[in-house]
Amino acid sequence: MIFIWIVIGLLIYYMYKNNAQTSIDAPKRSNAEEILKERYVSGEIDDETYEKMKKTIKE
Repeated sequence: MIFIWIVIGLLIYYMYKNNAQTSIDAPKRSNAEEILKERYVSGEIDDETYEKMKKTIKE
């Protein structure tokens, strides 16, 4: 019986941890997109590089 509660507890822990990690990744993506836009506008990267990197970020 104790084993079942341990397994349930571990499942809940990993589900919570995975959900928290997913919500942390979202702001990083938008931050990366903002940095990419800034680099493009400032002329550091060309059109082709911008589109390629933008596609990579969204994947």
